[in-house]
Amino acid sequence: MKTLLTLPLLLPLFASANVYKCEVKGVITYSQIPCSEDVQVTDYAREETAAMLPQNNSAAGEAAATMDRLSESVKKRDMRININRLQSDKANKLTERNNKMAQLKESKRYSANNLAGSVRNESLSEEMAAVAAQYDTDVRAIDIEIDRLTEQLKGL
Repeated sequence: MKTLLTLPLLLPLFASANVYKCEVKGVITYSQIPCSEDVQVTDYAREETAAMLPQNNSAAGEAAATMDRLSESVKKRDMRININRLQSDKANKLTERNNKMAQLKESKRYSANNLAGSVRNESLSEEMAAVAAQYDTDVRAIDIEIDRLTEQLKGL
């Protein structure tokens, strides 16, 4: 608990930015934004930050370990979100495939009623095979990505 309380206090100390020394109309100014092309970068912020860091290495180690655990937890959460999104995409693809196949089957049923329909019937069969192959390829690619993310998640 003590580490969690000291962590927010330490974070501003680690954040440092360049401090620029500028001379504008004979007046020396310091800024975080360069004011001209002949600007000088100072180490003012870094020197002060180094002096302010606590000398207790165990607290810093605990803070680093906490940050590592948080980072790992965020990675796991992101992977689970990606897996869920991919599973949803897979379900949508399967629904799209089923709808297209139903439409083609309906067209095929109507075309079977006349002589010209037999030629159309054959082309509809080929189209159905192409639709099935395309969606099966898409679903297979999604399954591979889901498997890859699941293995990574297990490895963490």
